[in-house]
Amino acid sequence: MEKFIFKCLYVHDHKFKVNDNMFYSEGKMTDEVLSRYIAFQDSLSVISRIEEIDDPKGLSKIQGINVSFFPVKGLSFSKIFSYYFLANTKLIFSNIIYNDFVVIRLPSFLGVYTLLLNMLIRKKFFIEMVGDPKEALITSRENINLPFKLFACIFSGLNSFFIKRADGVIYVTQFALQKAYPTNGLADYASNVEVLIQERFIDIKDYEVNEKNFKIGLIGSFNNHYKGIAEAIKAIGFLKNSMENVELHILGSGSLESHYRSVAKELGINDLVFFDGILKGGDEVAKWLSSLDLYIQPSYTEGLPRALIEAMSVGLPAVASNVGGIPELLSKDTLIKPYDSEALAKKIKDFVDSQQLRFEQGKLNYQKAKEYDQNVLKKRRSEFWQSARDIVKRSLV
Repeated sequence: MEKFIFKCLYVHDHKFKVNDNMFYSEGKMTDEVLSRYIAFQDSLSVISRIEEIDDPKGLSKIQGINVSFFPVKGLSFSKIFSYYFLANTKLIFSNIIYNDFVVIRLPSFLGVYTLLLNMLIRKKFFIEMVGDPKEALITSRENINLPFKLFACIFSGLNSFFIKRADGVIYVTQFALQKAYPTNGLADYASNVEVLIQERFIDIKDYEVNEKNFKIGLIGSFNNHYKGIAEAIKAIGFLKNSMENVELHILGSGSLESHYRSVAKELGINDLVFFDGILKGGDEVAKWLSSLDLYIQPSYTEGLPRALIEAMSVGLPAVASNVGGIPELLSKDTLIKPYDSEALAKKIKDFVDSQQLRFEQGKLNYQKAKEYDQNVLKKRRSEFWQSARDIVKRSLV
C-alpha cells in the first residue's frame, strides 16, 4: 500500500515566543499538542503571532523537527490586518497552496481569515473548537459599545459558517459548543487538555488546612478579562474582614497584571493577593496546585478550561462559573453565575468552613478528572485525526 506523507497547515492566534531562533510557548501549545494533527513523517506548518523575548525561562520549548513556523507580521490584530495586510495575505495564501490540508483552532482571527482565503483554493479543512467566539470577544473588554457588539456577532457568524461546512470538527466540550456551533462534517469531542492522572488515595486527612493561611488558586492569562481574575480579587475583598487567613494565588502573566494589582490595592488586600508568575506545564504546575486548598475558575466564558481539569486531577475542590463546558465538570452546588464576586465569596467561605465539603468535592473532582486522562483522550483524538487524514487522502488520490 502506498504510504502518504501529508503536509498540514495549522493556524491560530497564539503568540509564540522566540529567542535565538528557538520557539517557545507559555505551556498551552507544546510539542505534544502540535503533534496531534500529523503522523510521524508528516510536516506541520504553523502560522501564528511571534514575540521576541530576552529570556525563555519558564517557557516550553518547541522541538519538533517536522514543525516549521511562518509568523505573520505584527503582533496586534490592527497592524496584522492593516499595515501588514498584503504581506500577511501573501504568506497565508502561499501556505494554503503548499499544504495538503488546513487545521484551524477557533475562535481565531487569523483562522477565520485563512478560511476566507481557502474559499478560493478549497483545500480540505478541519477545526478544533475550543471556545465560544462571540462570548470570548464580548467578555474580552470591560466596556463594550454597540459597534463592538455588532463586530462580535459578525465574527461569531463567520465561525458558525465555517464550522457548519468544515470537513471535520473536534470540540473540547461534550455538549455545549456542539449545540451552539453544529457541523455537517465529521464530528467528535476531546478536551484539549493533556493531563496524566496519577493514581492517588483520597483521604479526608488530606483536606486539613493550615490555620494561618487558606490558599486559593487560579490560573489564567492576564491579556484579557474573561478569566474573571477581577471577580476573584473582589471576592477576597468581601472575605477580608471575616476571614483574614484567606490568600489568593494567581498563576499567569500578561498586559493586565498592573490593572489587577491596582484592583487589589484599592480594596486594601494587596497583602492577600499573590501573583506567582508562570511555570512550565506538567510537574511544576501540579506541584503548585497541590499546595492549594481550593481552586476557583470564575470565568466569564470558557470552552473546557484546562487549568480546572488539572486542579481536579490532584483532588482539589473547586468553585467555578456556570459557563461553557464547566457544568460538564463540576457538581451543580459548586457553580456560580459569572460576574458575581459576592456569590463566589460565599462559596469560598463554605469550603473554608468545612473540611468534609472539601473532601467530598475533591474526591468527586478527582474521579471526574480521570475521564480526561491523556491516555483516554489521546486515543479519541488519534482516531479523529486519522479519519481526517483519510478524508484528505481520498481527495488527493
